[in-house]
Amino acid sequence: MLLSQFQLDQTEKRYAEREPQRTRNKRLIAEKRYLDVDSPDRVQKFLDRRGLRLDIEKKLKIDKPSAVMAGETKGLPPEAAFERILGTNDLMGVAFLDEGLRVSRTIARIWVNVSGGQAAAFATGFMVSPRLLMTNHHVLENASSARNSLAEFNYQRRGDGTLLGSSVFQLDPDTFFFNDQALDYAVVAVRARDSTGRALADFGYNLLSEDEGKAIAAQWGNIIQHPSGEPKQVSLRENQIVDVLTNFLHYETDTAPGSSGAAVFNDRWEIVGLHHCGVPAKTPDGRTMAVDGQPWRPEMGEDRIKWIANEGVRISCIIKALRNQITNAAQRELFNAMLVSSKDVSPLVSPPVVTALSASPPESKAPAAVGQDGSAVWTIPLTITVNVGGGAATPAPAPIGAAVAVTAPVSQPPAPAPKLEDRNPKEILAAAQTALKENRPNVMRVHLGYVFQDGRITNERALVVTVRQKKSIAELNAAKMEELPTTFGGLKVQVSGPTIPELILAEKGSAATEALALNVDALAAEIVYKPPPAAQLSRVKAKMRVIAHVSPDAGWAQLNSFLTETTKTLVVGMYDFGAQHIIGAIETAGHKKSFKKMTLALQPGQSLGDKTKANDLKDKDTVKELQEALGKKFEIAWIKVGIVNGWVASSYHIKVAARDQSAFWLSSGNWQSSNQPPPPIDPLKKPWDRSWLSRYNREWHAIVEHPGLTTQFQNYIQNDFDNNVRVGAAEAFVLPDLLIPEEAFAVTAAEKAAKFQYFEPLDEERVFDVQPLLTPDNFLDFVLPMVNSAKEELYIQNQTFNAPGDNQNKLKELLSAVLAKQKAGVKVRIIFRILNQADARANLEGLQDFGFDMADIRVQKNCHTKGVIVDRQRLLMGSQNWSEQGISLNRDASLLFEDAKLAEYFAKIFEHDWDNLASGSIDGAPEVELAPSAEASRPGYAKISVEEYVESL
Repeated sequence: MLLSQFQLDQTEKRYAEREPQRTRNKRLIAEKRYLDVDSPDRVQKFLDRRGLRLDIEKKLKIDKPSAVMAGETKGLPPEAAFERILGTNDLMGVAFLDEGLRVSRTIARIWVNVSGGQAAAFATGFMVSPRLLMTNHHVLENASSARNSLAEFNYQRRGDGTLLGSSVFQLDPDTFFFNDQALDYAVVAVRARDSTGRALADFGYNLLSEDEGKAIAAQWGNIIQHPSGEPKQVSLRENQIVDVLTNFLHYETDTAPGSSGAAVFNDRWEIVGLHHCGVPAKTPDGRTMAVDGQPWRPEMGEDRIKWIANEGVRISCIIKALRNQITNAAQRELFNAMLVSSKDVSPLVSPPVVTALSASPPESKAPAAVGQDGSAVWTIPLTITVNVGGGAATPAPAPIGAAVAVTAPVSQPPAPAPKLEDRNPKEILAAAQTALKENRPNVMRVHLGYVFQDGRITNERALVVTVRQKKSIAELNAAKMEELPTTFGGLKVQVSGPTIPELILAEKGSAATEALALNVDALAAEIVYKPPPAAQLSRVKAKMRVIAHVSPDAGWAQLNSFLTETTKTLVVGMYDFGAQHIIGAIETAGHKKSFKKMTLALQPGQSLGDKTKANDLKDKDTVKELQEALGKKFEIAWIKVGIVNGWVASSYHIKVAARDQSAFWLSSGNWQSSNQPPPPIDPLKKPWDRSWLSRYNREWHAIVEHPGLTTQFQNYIQNDFDNNVRVGAAEAFVLPDLLIPEEAFAVTAAEKAAKFQYFEPLDEERVFDVQPLLTPDNFLDFVLPMVNSAKEELYIQNQTFNAPGDNQNKLKELLSAVLAKQKAGVKVRIIFRILNQADARANLEGLQDFGFDMADIRVQKNCHTKGVIVDRQRLLMGSQNWSEQGISLNRDASLLFEDAKLAEYFAKIFEHDWDNLASGSIDGAPEVELAPSAEASRPGYAKISVEEYVESL
């Protein structure tokens, strides 16, 4: 019996720390979303190692299958092969069992600290080269212990229950011995022959690989072991990996605990981990629990502990650490003999046929015995029981030779196959996905969408072919690519460029798309956000001053006054901050003798580029400048985002500044020049100049002078700050910038011909009725009833109005409420931002599939507003995108006014934009490209940050 209190304590600590991640992973596993559990980068390496890949539609494809354990997946379609690889399918090939039996020969029972013919304890070890054996540090704590320990092979039972003759070898730490307590491994040489002269080589060994991708979370592992020193036993697909840490794997089982020093194998019988410890269940009084629910005692053996999880050390981490311990050439030669040369080389070096195994009576040729519970038992001579589910077994069928001859039926001529045109659209799509990609390497994917006529979506179905770049007939001929047909199977064929995620996936791979935080899937329990103690977001009906205004019309004039009037404190929660004129206004306020402190909670990263943001600073440079200007009067907290252990899920998207505990500014726009046009721009002084509406964002803002409401928002931002002040600015994956054709920024003829107006602020001091809203706190609790209350009009203007994706239940609920109002005859008008033509097309198709009447939906360039108006009586304004995370687990702020005059003010601005800035056509939108590097641009293109896109997610 071997248990290390140090290892138990460390394992329990790691297991507790990873609870949010593990909870998320197990939820995704339960939903059978296996490819979403681990990181995209690790999943990609896992698939590459097995000759699989994900296409642009995230469907599995078989490229060049690996020869290692090919018998398990050969001939299976990709999805079935993947299930067999993961172990989620109960079926397994005979080849899998046969290879497992051969691998089992390399496993040894370790006699620890033998004295007087008795071992102080037993453990498991396994051969990793012709001479080296691996086990745990807590098994062999030093060279002296290794000298007094033994490795016993073939300690296992035959089918009749008798023990097979075993072979015992001495360990040889003087030739090679290294261990490490933190990673709990020990690697030791074994003498080449036992006392009878039998060669160690008879038992073979397992080569090791330090490549990533050997296993992923959601996969089932296999363990061959000597639990509590018992004869060799096999746990097949009984330990499911539920979490992958930097150095460790966590795997859970209902029935099969691990033994100290056992190897954890994957579907290819590669060693992926070294089992070393578990997490035991506890009795009510905190003692380790036995499997019968009673307190466990050491004499029971570790296999009698009720384990709730197992932990293994990642083999790639052990190899890396061991490499750094090597000190001479002889050791390095032994070390190098452990390593596999290629991912397509079998990790098992098989021993020759050993006569000891044939010493038992010849085995019966009878098939496996099938029990009434549906299990099958092979005796080979190691007994393995595999439960394949499905209830009781059915009687075995008669042998083929006993079949009764039957008269062959008279053959009939086959029925004619239906014409492709007569099939349903999904069947036509399946045929098109093969036919339209043939001889067309430019084609990325084919999907079932809709015909767009003059840039407007219709109800007619189409086959939409996404190409990397659209080409002329001459370019196709030069590239020897076939032109696409205009129709296929009776459906029109239309060509689209790639969406931004498709573009990044094709050019930069899955790790880059992970950084986009697309389709992030989180639960409230999986982020660490907690509201401030005893804080409230209370509705206020009281006298206050409200200055409602919009950008580009009056944004900077009002914000400048708000900032420069600060006398003591400024508390800010912000997504992006780089505009130098805003920095200057804060520095002016900060130099007042009365000024005490500026507190800034900010998300790391920034959205920069050419055009309106050409002179903006990076966030870190903004912080540096404020630190230098304000000194100790300035404090910063970088907010940690992440679907697991992040303060919020994917974006700290708030735009609020609280001044002197008496007034606050709240907006849809960040502190960047695109949101707050810098001086001398002042559209209200040049109302004839339409160019500002084409160049700068449409934003809605409010300045509210009311101490109570100010305190509510300030308390929440201060709480964000306090819980992240020690986090630091995390390094993020650097995504490529986007290139947009210059003409996309020019004022079009249609825009020049359209009427336009700049709007003066609405500035009133009177009684207002307002409810503060925050995500992740109370947004949906109030916005859903607001939408449901609409009787005549429902206006929605938002940079994001996403069609719900899989598992986006909150967004689906909110959009279903809007759809219900449209179907009930309410005048629904929806505007969302268009940045890239392909993304807009995909979203419009998704919204039409959801059921919307598309005549009520338009797109608008530079729309950054997040507002809703109901019946010209109720107004919602703030920063929440209508995406799954935007309405649930990101940090955003809004105000819900019960005020007819305010609602009417913004309704007129909405109608102005609907009539003059928005369009039902996507034809004027650009198709973007990726910038080749951070510095490079391209003639005729303007560069913008991909964060412009990310912020809309």
